[in-house]
Amino acid sequence: MVKMSDLYQISLDHLLKEEHTMGNYLHYLEESTNTVRSNKKKGNIILIAAYLVIWATAILVFWFFTEGSDAMGYSLMFLWILLPAATFFFSAAMGKNRCWGRWSWLAPIPFGILYMLGEYATFSAANMAAFSKINPPHWEMIPIGGAISAAGLAIGWAVSLMGRGKKEG
Repeated sequence: MVKMSDLYQISLDHLLKEEHTMGNYLHYLEESTNTVRSNKKKGNIILIAAYLVIWATAILVFWFFTEGSDAMGYSLMFLWILLPAATFFFSAAMGKNRCWGRWSWLAPIPFGILYMLGEYATFSAANMAAFSKINPPHWEMIPIGGAISAAGLAIGWAVSLMGRGKKEG
């Protein structure tokens, strides 16, 4: 009852002493649960959208705001600092919030692919345009991005488990 009181933000007095029909109470619980689920889904969508905005911004900055002499600085800043940090942060948030339950452990796959595509859509594409030659993607970047994501997920899940342990303890 205490956990239900906390979850639905209802006082224990109200839960235990109020005289309501069970049907009204169950209807209220169902509505509250649906609201919580809906908010969690919205949070998951916002999390993914925010990552995709950062990823797309990194590519757009390369094409519209860098010149040949800026390529090394761009590489260091976006491909080796910003995108890995964003991948780690968003994966940790997914793990902490338990987005998609155990299915979230598949997230390193798209994160790894996006990491590889970030490099392919910038440096590789610029080289292909400059030399009129099509190069294959650097497939080895997928496991790198995936490992960064998996580390973030693991830390997020650990934080989530520690938080649950404190609540129960």
